[in-house]
Amino acid sequence: MAELSGIICACLTPFNERDCVDYGALEREIQYIVEECGVDAISIAAVEAAEYTRLTIEERKDLLRRAVEMVDRRLPTIAGCSHQSFRVVGELCEFAAGIGADYAQVLMPTLPWGGNPEGGELVEYFTEVATRSPLPIVAYHNPGPGADPDFATFVKLSTNARVHYFKESSRDTLKIARMIEEIQRAGNAGYFTTMQPLLMTLMMGGAGATMPPPGAKIGARVVKAHREGDFDEAHRWQRLYAAFPSKWPQYGLPPVMKAALQEIGVDIGRPARPYLPVTPADRLQIRELLREAGLL
Repeated sequence: MAELSGIICACLTPFNERDCVDYGALEREIQYIVEECGVDAISIAAVEAAEYTRLTIEERKDLLRRAVEMVDRRLPTIAGCSHQSFRVVGELCEFAAGIGADYAQVLMPTLPWGGNPEGGELVEYFTEVATRSPLPIVAYHNPGPGADPDFATFVKLSTNARVHYFKESSRDTLKIARMIEEIQRAGNAGYFTTMQPLLMTLMMGGAGATMPPPGAKIGARVVKAHREGDFDEAHRWQRLYAAFPSKWPQYGLPPVMKAALQEIGVDIGRPARPYLPVTPADRLQIRELLREAGLL
């Protein structure tokens, strides 16, 4: 199995007017990710921006199966297998392995009744997941929908032989530095960040970052320039993240990214109902930003 590095593109989920997955739009999106973004791997229904929580378990399985078929092994594929119950996670991991996924991504869960679990509880959760998963695991840190453990818990989790990578969303520069030094460089697990700290993470020796399209196309340009030693070019692309998508925080990530995809000609629709899409005025601003960046 190839090691992961660079950009993992987190595929978004298109919905039709019946609130079901729009598989025609999904195929367009996956073709764009595989053929035009220049990314190194793809994740399916693995992050909250993919709106997988809108789906039943059977709908999630169908999404995973059909998306893995669409990718057709052109990129390493990470299947989203998150759930509060480690038994359901195990079921999803087994299913993902059976359809040909390469990795399983699992969110660090909150307590079932809300709040952060103790470090030992989280370690035990991933121990249970590891015994059930035939796939190597990407442990996913996203405070809010998931837990926010202390650094010592990250280190303990990294010693689990089935945890191969972390996708960590804090944007905390000190935590990023320690994750790279004490976990990745120690040989325990690779470290992936998100958009805003991407170049810093690469320069410190981290593995890369996870992000949805079309932000992933920008990230791929950063990674390519960094790999080639063209740091001026890497800085030029990284600076786009100062405004995109953070200039429109009132919407959240999925509406902005879906609007941006529409602007570049990959229409996967609006966010799942009842949540609102970007307004026409803000769509115009997104279009101009993408035009100035040369992405249209």
